[in-house]
Amino acid sequence: MAAKKTTYTMRPVHLICGALACVATTLAVAGTVGYYMMRNDLIAEASAERTELVLEYQNHIDRLRAEIETLTSRQMVDRETVEIQVMDVLRRQHDLSQRHAIVTDLVARAESVGIYLSKDKPLPPQKPSLDSRGLAALDGNDSTAIGGESELIDEPVKALGLRDGASKSFDPLTILQQPISGEAGVPDALKKNSEKQAALDAIKANISEMDVESTAAVDAITVATESRIEEILGITSAITPGVNKALRKQSALGGPFQPITEENFPDRLERANAALTALRRVKFTALRLPIKRPIRNGSVSSSYGPRVDPFLGRLAMHTGIDFKAPYGARVFSSAPGTVLSAKWKGGYGKMVEIRHANGFVTRYAHLSRIQVAEGDHVLAGDLIGNVGSTGRSTGPHLHYEVRRHDKPSNPASFLSAGEKLAELAL
Repeated sequence: MAAKKTTYTMRPVHLICGALACVATTLAVAGTVGYYMMRNDLIAEASAERTELVLEYQNHIDRLRAEIETLTSRQMVDRETVEIQVMDVLRRQHDLSQRHAIVTDLVARAESVGIYLSKDKPLPPQKPSLDSRGLAALDGNDSTAIGGESELIDEPVKALGLRDGASKSFDPLTILQQPISGEAGVPDALKKNSEKQAALDAIKANISEMDVESTAAVDAITVATESRIEEILGITSAITPGVNKALRKQSALGGPFQPITEENFPDRLERANAALTALRRVKFTALRLPIKRPIRNGSVSSSYGPRVDPFLGRLAMHTGIDFKAPYGARVFSSAPGTVLSAKWKGGYGKMVEIRHANGFVTRYAHLSRIQVAEGDHVLAGDLIGNVGSTGRSTGPHLHYEVRRHDKPSNPASFLSAGEKLAELAL
């Protein structure tokens, strides 16, 4: 059976409508696609612009934050720097206060052994050389008297030019206690860097100056003390060579001074203390030597040494010094000691014999009256008797002897040394 065919006839109108529909659909699709593509481009561009603005704004914020942090950091550093300097000043002031107390104590110790610093300058002036005349000559007519008193200083620290710890000119607390204003915890006096540094520099300068003054005072005491030791040992060397040698060995001092620094101040202080200790020991020994005059007023009528005996008319050794004095004139011990005997002793008449340190013995003969007893302890200058003419004597006088290990020595050397030591206020 043959298939049945269906035939469709398309009119031109229909073809045209179909074509228009296809074109319209294509345009719609293309427009839609184009719109979305343009929209995406616009969105992307707007997003890029917004991102750029955000980044620029963020960069600006970061720059401002960095500047603020830099400023804050600089302020903190300045504040910390000032605080560190102030703490350093406080520490130095504390150390200086301790040093001031040490130096004040050292000055007091120096005064206790006769070292007085000059009011005008810390280093004491050298004493003028002593006149070579005196009891060493003992020509019987010499009335030379050398002496003088030191002018004591009531306030040695002020006399040295040292400032005390209460001085406002160098007290850093006057800065720290300023009224608070501005930034929290920052005094007005420390607000500006120039003011801060100027104040701190002024304080540091004062402290440094006082460091120098303190060390200069210590050095002055050391120099004066060591010089005094040498003077005493030099004066006593002729009369006590053995004792002097031992003292010089014990009091070995000296050495060059070093520049003033914080590090060597303890060494300088130790040297000053050692010198004062040595001077005390040397003075203690010197003042126990028979160096004081046994009679206040009295001319020398006969010196130590060979002479013609007034009773025998023959050359004989005179073992002491005769002081011509009025009958009853007072006689004094020439050094501290213990009375060995106080009685009549042959040609010496009434005699007092006193034992002193370092093996020395003194004798006081021809007395009219004895004022002490055996075993008594006496000091230099104590009354022990009165001038007379007992025993082998041609008239009122005091026969005075100095002996060591029962060997006589020339009393003139001791009395001359005593005069020189008196110049040193011993």
